[in-house]
Amino acid sequence: MRIELTVNGKLRHAEVPPMKLLIAVLREELGLGGTKEGCGEGECGACSVIMNGRLTNACLVPAVQASGSEILTIEGLGGSEDMDILQRAFVIEGGVQCGFCTPGMILAARALLEEDPDPSEDEIKEALSGNICRCTGYERIYNAVRRAVAEGYCETFRKRENLCSGQLPQPTRGGDEDCLLPETLKEALALLAENPEAVILAGTTDIVPDIKNGKFSAPRLLDVSRLKEIRGIYKAGGDIHIGACATNGDVVRSSIIKKYLPALWEASHRSGAPAVQNRATVAGNIATASGAADLPTILLPLEARVVLESVRGARELPLARFIAGYRRTERRPDELITEVVVSVPSPGTYQRFFKRGSRKALTLSRISLGFCLEAEGDLIKSFRAGAGSMSPVPIRLPKTEAALEGGMLGEELVEKGCAAISEELTPRKSAAWRKKMAANLLRSFLLEVQAAEVRRVRLPDDIPGEERSGPRRLKG
Repeated sequence: MRIELTVNGKLRHAEVPPMKLLIAVLREELGLGGTKEGCGEGECGACSVIMNGRLTNACLVPAVQASGSEILTIEGLGGSEDMDILQRAFVIEGGVQCGFCTPGMILAARALLEEDPDPSEDEIKEALSGNICRCTGYERIYNAVRRAVAEGYCETFRKRENLCSGQLPQPTRGGDEDCLLPETLKEALALLAENPEAVILAGTTDIVPDIKNGKFSAPRLLDVSRLKEIRGIYKAGGDIHIGACATNGDVVRSSIIKKYLPALWEASHRSGAPAVQNRATVAGNIATASGAADLPTILLPLEARVVLESVRGARELPLARFIAGYRRTERRPDELITEVVVSVPSPGTYQRFFKRGSRKALTLSRISLGFCLEAEGDLIKSFRAGAGSMSPVPIRLPKTEAALEGGMLGEELVEKGCAAISEELTPRKSAAWRKKMAANLLRSFLLEVQAAEVRRVRLPDDIPGEERSGPRRLKG
């Protein structure tokens, strides 16, 4: 398959298999060895590049999806004789030691500064959270980013349209009969009807690790990553529509999600480091039907619905019904998930998402919980809860919901709810810890709601900024 892409302002092409990864294309086909391969699974950040303006792990991008893209690598910033301000700041501040992680670290910093020319300390740390360094202890790296800002680095950025040499790359349209590349939703559904055995490619954050581990095989591939019809996020009437190929990064950047679904914002924000967020799709996190998936944990209590389309028409299923079992869903072979729909919660609804794992920035959950509670003073009008990483699939917790719904907030009810969630959860591993942690997180949520309700009742109605979208203000 022939692919075209603009790399560091120059039009390049290569003849490669569709699933050859971008990291290998850059290093082996184009001779750009600055981009390093570390973990090969999107966890270390050594291979970070900027793809179409977004930080991306090159080890998670198949060549077929890189075709038609604009790529910036470390070589595009400068070399040893003509370092740009950011590269020089890393050297001056001692942010370079063994150097293996440095190219990815610098590209992550560059992506941050393109979006925010004056980041705070916390924002710098968050932006670099997906890039692991074993040498420097990170503080010198953070100092380097601050130095680059102080020296006016952001003022040197050229406009993105000037990075290209003039001729834009064209996405691959054919060349491999086993890799189907629809340009529209209508075309995708027709191809899926003819090839129901095809494996659907979107963000590929789950598929690529399976390829490397020898667990993935497919007679045919259907790449839906180009379908603009299923990428948007919008509000229509009382519903919020999230396109199947909207990424977690799109969710994090969405003002609609921040306003109406702050717990989903938090789940997307906690689902991975920025480079992974920019690849992982909302539908992909659902379609895998994995017990460790983050988004279903909050989408279940939000009572999300999944829209599936085929040439025969469209149908809508509650997410709880769509997930049929471990790695099994109700999607028919000729159907494509096109969107996830969530009704706008009522103004008196509190939402929270909790996640605990070995690493804050990028880790599989050891426990995840999603809560939605509608209160009227101390009365719990409704309560819904979801749990992940403690069963084969994410689940609702009906017994815990029943224990709290209709009750009056207070110490007695809080303890009743904690006892209920501890009894209802049946994790196979570290059961005592997971049960205790779940009870503690539920207790924290209920106490926050109670405090927020007391605060709301005491405030005059005309004081702005007290919308009850959650017990506490979420960053962003």
